[in-house]
Amino acid sequence: MTVHVTPAPADAVAVLLQNRVSIRHLLDAYAALCARQGDNTQGEKLAIVERLSLELTLDTQVEEEMLFPSLHVAGVNLAPFQALHDSAWGLIAQMSMGEPGDLRFDGKVLSLGREMAQRMEQVHDETLPLLPASGIDLRELGARMLARKAHLMDAFDRPAEEEDEDDDPVGGPVSGTLH
Repeated sequence: MTVHVTPAPADAVAVLLQNRVSIRHLLDAYAALCARQGDNTQGEKLAIVERLSLELTLDTQVEEEMLFPSLHVAGVNLAPFQALHDSAWGLIAQMSMGEPGDLRFDGKVLSLGREMAQRMEQVHDETLPLLPASGIDLRELGARMLARKAHLMDAFDRPAEEEDEDDDPVGGPVSGTLH
């Protein structure tokens, strides 16, 4: 069983920025493996693709469950985030349909990953500065986002026979996050 440590409490902006850094690091590591000539890197690439897919899936799910409702209630435009999430789901789908080491697959992951990372940076640079004035309790939302991701990660790591049938894979209703 994998043990996950929930990071120290952070606000939602810090959580989103950390997610961006983690995704960028994984994409950079994949690009570095693709640049190596003559090495057998398929196993390493596969591990990165699996981790990237998991991180994107969990981050995107948590944001859609918790961040989106808060942004909507606060009147923050969701369109940029929704477009970013559409890109993330597209990259996840593409990564599930190929093999690391295939030049077309590697090129697709790198191209879509770079595009998604650029969109992520643009959305964050334009939208995150709006959040402190939005009325959203960013510390509470950040704590809930971290807890939800940890819960999903634990559920992902748990063997199927240990899963609790009462464990909700999607999550319960989102509580209000406004002051």
